[in-house]
Amino acid sequence: MSMQVKLIEAYQMMRLAKRILIIAHLRPDGDALSSVAAISLIAKDLGKDTACYCKDKNQDLFNYLPGFSEIESDWNKLKSEQGVSHNLMEKFDLIIVNDCGSLARTALVEEIKEYKSQGGKIIEFDHHPRIDKYASLEIRYPELSSTSELIYRFIMVNKIKLSRELADCVLTGILTDTGNLLYPSASDDTLKAVAAAMTAGAHYSKIVSYTLKNKDMSVVKMWGIALERLKINRRYQVATSVITRQDIQEILGNDRLDGAAESDLFSGLAGFLSNLAGAKAIVLIYEDANGLIKGSLRSTPNGFMVDKLARALGGGGHERAAGFSFPGHLEKRENHWMIIS
Repeated sequence: MSMQVKLIEAYQMMRLAKRILIIAHLRPDGDALSSVAAISLIAKDLGKDTACYCKDKNQDLFNYLPGFSEIESDWNKLKSEQGVSHNLMEKFDLIIVNDCGSLARTALVEEIKEYKSQGGKIIEFDHHPRIDKYASLEIRYPELSSTSELIYRFIMVNKIKLSRELADCVLTGILTDTGNLLYPSASDDTLKAVAAAMTAGAHYSKIVSYTLKNKDMSVVKMWGIALERLKINRRYQVATSVITRQDIQEILGNDRLDGAAESDLFSGLAGFLSNLAGAKAIVLIYEDANGLIKGSLRSTPNGFMVDKLARALGGGGHERAAGFSFPGHLEKRENHWMIIS
């Protein structure tokens, strides 16, 4: 099924629904929040009742987005407000999940599984490689810069008016996930989406200033560790860095945080490192909470196609952005980091 057909089908599913639950991943970044805000605006324009949920939402970051205050971070509070006593089928006839390659990242694993088992419809918009297949309609394109770029295509295909509010969502999400268009993931089509958003009245200067200056402290600390450990193999022109589970616990302050919730930190960090001169590929390796080694791979401009390496290590993805995982842990021996299985 082509992207256009999927996007048209998704809009039809929204038209037929009465009450829609819109979700993004834990610790949502600008792309996740922008996607939720944009879909909520579109649903409301269709006259639908909506509820939005992102666990552990930072109450200050990206608070200029339309409907930001309506994105609930407390699941019990949302259930109480929506009158959900037993299961989601009571109140919602459609769930739209944004920016979540893994079901675990929704923080609603059992609720969504139960909803699906009861015949509930789920749409998924995402640009990450698939970890779980759970949606009735999966719209996943890892070659795109961001989920917000995918939402822009959804808007265009269905001839939805790109209002200033929607334009702010599209621009915020794209700039967040491309480092203000500095990462190699920003394609010609990405630039066209940005241009369309600006033409529609998006607050470019405000959003650029905000995405440059308002970095979550945990992200900045993680960048510092990764940069300190960064090494380049001159022979193969591959740069590597590692983040241990202990680093993650110390920075995030919660050793029970599901490993799936951390992946956006590393995805953004890998994108940042992909601007490194002298390297054709970036490999960022980190440990999750479940005894797995995970790798986030990015191609630098004019660099290697990293999807083949990811597949060789049991993973997959797009030719310029891919990932892998396998059991193991990191150990430092003398001046080298080792993966111990």
